[in-house]
Amino acid sequence: MRRGFVPVYRVRDSPLHTARAGATAALCAALALTCAVHAHPLILLGVVLAVVGAGCAAGVGAEVARAARLSLPLALLVALINPLLYAEGETLLVRGGTFLGRRFDVTLEALAAGGLAGLRVGAFLMVFGLFSACVDPDEMLRVFRRFSYRSALTASLATRLVPVLARDALRMSDAARCRPEPPGRLAVARATLSGALDRAVDVAAALEVRGYSAAGRPRSAHAPWSRHDLSVAASAVLIATVAVAGRVAAVGDVVEYPAFEMALGPAEVALTVVLVLGAALPFAGHAARLGVARA
Repeated sequence: MRRGFVPVYRVRDSPLHTARAGATAALCAALALTCAVHAHPLILLGVVLAVVGAGCAAGVGAEVARAARLSLPLALLVALINPLLYAEGETLLVRGGTFLGRRFDVTLEALAAGGLAGLRVGAFLMVFGLFSACVDPDEMLRVFRRFSYRSALTASLATRLVPVLARDALRMSDAARCRPEPPGRLAVARATLSGALDRAVDVAAALEVRGYSAAGRPRSAHAPWSRHDLSVAASAVLIATVAVAGRVAAVGDVVEYPAFEMALGPAEVALTVVLVLGAALPFAGHAARLGVARA
């Protein structure tokens, strides 16, 4: 495990970081919704471009690239498994052998469907990478704290302890390699898990002593919306509305079986352009760079 392998939040001077956590999370949710309701490759590429553009404009391009690298193996795995396990389709590419009474044939339609599924998985993970890099976890948990205090506390501890446990695993792995006969990965993982359980017991005892078990729901405090809150929220509403309206209007329809068919016209291009421009909306104009610094 390398340091900085997973995208993490850091305070930056950008509209996505300055806007309230709910607004930035809504923008990421709108992009994820687009991935969920559309399977067209052009629209999915539009989501990827929107994430990359927003991430670079927000100063988290390296974190988004890291999320893309994390998603690549899983996307390739999905793209390769689908044509091997699902042999439907009219265009046969490879006639495979028989194993355990099942014949493994590869069709063009299954290969294309696997590629689209892998692209969708990669786009999803890049959206969550943008979310992880731009949304303040403490502020986000304060939002959920109004509804469920204990769940928010649990999530807060998880977000704080995951980097600590990652550092513990890194140190144990470094120490193991310094031994004349390094132990196996299973032994290192077992030691890391044991240390995590011990740390969890200590944290639970400390929280109980400090009275967290008797805490109640806090009073809600309403802060006025800033220009960045409004612009990011407007971008989220625009992307979500266009994505749902496009799905209802059958824009970007893809038929995978029995014959692969994909709509490609001005409507799909327009939807893709709106996605990219909608993600760039919070960064447009001179006002986007005013008042972004945090005290």
